[in-house]
Amino acid sequence: MKEIVGKSIHRIDGWDKVTGKLQYPSDIYLSDMLYLKLVRAECPHALIKDIDTSVAKEVDGVYLFTAEDVKKNSFGNIIKDQPVFCDKVVRFYGEPVAMVAAPTKELAEYAAKKVRVDYKPLPVVNDPEEALNEDAAKLHPNGNLLQKINHNKEDVVKGFSDSTVIISDTFEVPMVDHAYMEPEAGVSYIDDNGKLTVLAGTQNPFHDQREISEALGIPLERVTVKALLTGGGFGGKDGNTVQIYLALATMLTGRPTKLTFSREESLITSYKRHPAKIKVKMGVAEDGTIRAFEGTVYFDTGAYAALGPAVLGLGIEHFHGPYQIENVKLDGYLVYTNKPPASAMRGFGAPQVLFATETLLNRAAKKLGIDPIDIRLKNALEVGGKGPFGQNMEHSVGLKEALTMAKESSLWQEKNDNTDPYAAYGMAAGFLSCGMGAGIPDNAKVEIEKNCDKYLVKVGTVEIGQGNLTAFTQIAAQALGVSTDKIEIISADTDNTYDCGSTAASRSTYITGNAIIKAVKDLKEKGGSIGVGKADFPESSRKDIGIGLPHVMYTFLVNLVKLRLNPLTGEIKLLDIVAITEAGKIINPCSLAGQIQGGVVQGAGYALMENMGFAKGILKQKDLSTYLIPTAKDICDIQSLTVDAYEHSGPFGAKGAAEVGTVAITPAITGCLTNKWDIVINRLPISREEIVNQLQKSGVIEQYIS
Repeated sequence: MKEIVGKSIHRIDGWDKVTGKLQYPSDIYLSDMLYLKLVRAECPHALIKDIDTSVAKEVDGVYLFTAEDVKKNSFGNIIKDQPVFCDKVVRFYGEPVAMVAAPTKELAEYAAKKVRVDYKPLPVVNDPEEALNEDAAKLHPNGNLLQKINHNKEDVVKGFSDSTVIISDTFEVPMVDHAYMEPEAGVSYIDDNGKLTVLAGTQNPFHDQREISEALGIPLERVTVKALLTGGGFGGKDGNTVQIYLALATMLTGRPTKLTFSREESLITSYKRHPAKIKVKMGVAEDGTIRAFEGTVYFDTGAYAALGPAVLGLGIEHFHGPYQIENVKLDGYLVYTNKPPASAMRGFGAPQVLFATETLLNRAAKKLGIDPIDIRLKNALEVGGKGPFGQNMEHSVGLKEALTMAKESSLWQEKNDNTDPYAAYGMAAGFLSCGMGAGIPDNAKVEIEKNCDKYLVKVGTVEIGQGNLTAFTQIAAQALGVSTDKIEIISADTDNTYDCGSTAASRSTYITGNAIIKAVKDLKEKGGSIGVGKADFPESSRKDIGIGLPHVMYTFLVNLVKLRLNPLTGEIKLLDIVAITEAGKIINPCSLAGQIQGGVVQGAGYALMENMGFAKGILKQKDLSTYLIPTAKDICDIQSLTVDAYEHSGPFGAKGAAEVGTVAITPAITGCLTNKWDIVINRLPISREEIVNQLQKSGVIEQYIS
């Protein structure tokens, strides 16, 4: 039989998607359905004095819901600190205060406007560092500091004293939105067996099932959640968005309900990437060895925790980059402010800190006269070394191979012969952990049912656009020794699949793929019609861990960038990008290229244009004409290359790679500006005005005009 793994087969859901056969949550309409509309707070921080629903209730056919209708008025991925409906305190603009259900969308919107809320405004907390001041308004009973992490290794004072170059800076990165194609949406109904059923765009239906059960006081077995096709997630649908509201309305009315956020609602209230203030100090020896690294990061988690504690942990873990550094001191703070909750977004804290670290490393290389690739080769992690928190690097580590490929690439070679005075070249490296880590249970359970010569593979993992169902098909076919047309996948249904955890943390291909292989083995050994397999992430032995239990496996990436700068306007035009990834054995090269290219585009948007600005706690950008994201015209050709590698613990040698594309492109772009013109960038998005000001001082503009 021919190899199936490692081949770029067509996506199994591709044809039905492009022909419109498959439905997304916002496409679904049910008989006798009620439309839901959330009544949202008009203050970023306030006491609620009164909620008057009397006028709205007089509208024929309308139902009203408030906190009084929710048995347990709280939810959250890690800490249950977010109310379903505000009843006493509003902590961010747009937070749900009440909800209307009506027979038409127009009537629901009309009735929602009739709900009157009386507020007593409170001081607004905007800055995470200022939020820690004694005189700052307290958002929660225990104050504004949600969590802190401190990590020290060896002696940074001695490390800095042994350094030839010491360089430091403070960086700021903004809050940004996932900007998925389909805003949050779903429907709910009572099925023929009397079960409350929710169909939604989600990344974890089993978590949703638990949240609904707890909030509404319904036995878990009376709730079904099915993940439909999701029009993009990137972490933003890993948590409650519409699910509890749909379930509540259907439970109390007995009727099907539908809730779809407008783009404005999504921008104002959905989960975001954490803004951060990052302070970094780096000491480097004359030969390029990083002697010491000191960093402090303040992550702004917004009004509620969501997945913030995990983002902080991952940010600290990735802070000093994919390098072996002997002397390290790291401090991290997770802080509440009056902004929308920040949570998971592709890269999960790593893009923020790696922007700062990689940008600083490029400046250090420039000061020492060392090629940016060479300084990274000097310090790169490798098998047998120690990971960020002291764990043994026993799994595939292909960073040096990726850096070598980058150095030998035609794009990097041409920089020495380039005659365009306004073209610049830059690079950066990054890495991202695979799996949940930090001692969190991380497993998947899969069932395979044989029916004649066909195999039904039941996985609890959600397909959110990255192509994991196609990868699962390839893995199952390869393990069974059959063609892909013999495989059918059922996914992400709490009634018909086992819990495989969230589609997050670059874990799906690895963990679910391994569970599929074990289910095939079980099927063959039993010789029956059903096989079940359970897989877990490997753990490093406790003696190998310096602090906690972070991750034992990482995916690595190197970005090269060529751009052209207009000195008069500061406009940056991307000309060429190369991304070199080490993700073990690649299951589907075409899917991998799509993942990496998508991540690079998001990272380029982070560098060049994306920014959520706030005025007194209220978001300025409320649509996609003011919140700018890259289009095809903003992006150049992106060449995706891979290191020939094999992860011994992965399914046919594979690791996860869904997020790593975001982590290095931003500092690679700033590296172009550093390498060519010594432009210092420490705030995102890159300001054209700042570029022009620095070029003016250095005389580049005068030279350009003359």
